[in-house]
Amino acid sequence: MLSSINRKYVFVIKLLLLFSFHFNFSFGQDTVKVVTYNLLRYNGDTDRNNYFKKVIDELSADIYIAQELSNSSGVSNFLNNILNFGGGDKYLSAKFYDDHDIDQALFFNKEKFEIISTSKIIGDPRDIMVYRLKHIGTDKLFFIFNMHLKASQGSSNQIRRETQVSSLIDYTKQMSNDHFYIAAGDFNIYTTNEPAYRKFFEETSTGIGKFNDLITVEGKYNEAEFSSVHTQSPRTSQFGGGASGGLDDRFDYILFSDSLVSSDRTFVIENSYDVLGNDGNHYNMAINEMPNLSVSQDIADALHYASDHLPVSVNIVFSNDIVSVNQPPVVNDTIFSVNEFPQDKTQIGKISAYDPENESLSYSIISGNNQNIFSIDYEGNIVVENGSLIDYDIKNSYLIVIQVSDGELKTNLQLTINVIDSPPLLLEDENKKSIHLKPNPVDEILYVTLDISIFKNYFIRSINGNILLSDDIIKNQFEINLRYIPDGTYIFEAISDKNKSVIKVIKKGS
Repeated sequence: MLSSINRKYVFVIKLLLLFSFHFNFSFGQDTVKVVTYNLLRYNGDTDRNNYFKKVIDELSADIYIAQELSNSSGVSNFLNNILNFGGGDKYLSAKFYDDHDIDQALFFNKEKFEIISTSKIIGDPRDIMVYRLKHIGTDKLFFIFNMHLKASQGSSNQIRRETQVSSLIDYTKQMSNDHFYIAAGDFNIYTTNEPAYRKFFEETSTGIGKFNDLITVEGKYNEAEFSSVHTQSPRTSQFGGGASGGLDDRFDYILFSDSLVSSDRTFVIENSYDVLGNDGNHYNMAINEMPNLSVSQDIADALHYASDHLPVSVNIVFSNDIVSVNQPPVVNDTIFSVNEFPQDKTQIGKISAYDPENESLSYSIISGNNQNIFSIDYEGNIVVENGSLIDYDIKNSYLIVIQVSDGELKTNLQLTINVIDSPPLLLEDENKKSIHLKPNPVDEILYVTLDISIFKNYFIRSINGNILLSDDIIKNQFEINLRYIPDGTYIFEAISDKNKSVIKVIKKGS
């Protein structure tokens, strides 16, 4: 039995351990990824789960703010068969109100958040959902307003959108400067001049409650100059009940409280705001029309078939201490050149990239390399893997998208590889019809036939001019064994007293 003094010591030790745990846990730093995504009338029987699974795996977010769920079975389907695919339980869903033909839902990582309450601000045509969460690592409260405003143009629809935003502001203006909150969803706003959009940013009577947009453009969104912020539609053809017409509208938003843009402890990382799949080069185009400089063909196809909206994401830091923010790798678009039919494992250039925090970088090719002609190593060197497929007459350039990652953040760059045409099979000279090489391209044995007997020597040279084989020409028909020469492009050169004839030889397939 412990003495009373020993029991006191045990109690004190337990208390210290508990305090230490709470102190370390609540003063941690956590970066949370938040996504808003219109799921296009998602229900329990949708046949688009394979596409959504690819998109969600690519996003790998902690919070999903979803619109257009048809019923509670759709919420269960998305939770169990997409987010918790394979029987996991990482994600939970907030209380779902099945009040209209399509409604909003929230899914969150239970390891990072717990739901405190779910309520709604009554609205037309759909209510604004209000989710009050607590970030587990810091004990900070986080409010999410999930909105799906009235669709379509026209003054009456604009008034309905403005009315709903006014209802939201009436709620947020009663909050305090210490509250952290976002408004996200499908706003169906066509221009920054629309009253509903302006209402988000007006000063309130309490000086609290307005929002901030990280996208600072002015005008009508349906213009090519705003192509990098468009979220609808990733389709040009009509199917599945979704909108078509190509990518030309910004309907999907995440807006932020003053506290999230001014705090140095809990704040939004401004350069993390992203529209998945939008590389700024798909105005009025389908998102899976290649090349896409931001995602692979597989992800572009998944975005195209999953929904008629693109998901919008952002990273938010939760901390009780002042923190520094990780910056993404810095890269530049690059142009390399390569001779046609190069030898395999030829290095044609190195990607220039660096990390502001000096973190190690990894490299991957995400699109434009369908035949696996090229690879990239751990140092960023571009390597030829199948030089026999690099033929100027078939394709004279390749557009490849390289992704550079520091382990947390990623940056994409565009790499152009131009193919240099080798010398023509027969250069123009007075004896151009007098030499015949068969077969060309050649596997091993090159058969040479000369119509005239003026040539005395021949050479097989590399593209750089190095002599690989040579011999005297004794008769007008002979063979050259190229078995031990690597696949590639070479030059056959025949020499006479007064001139020479040059012919390109392609060796491949041995």
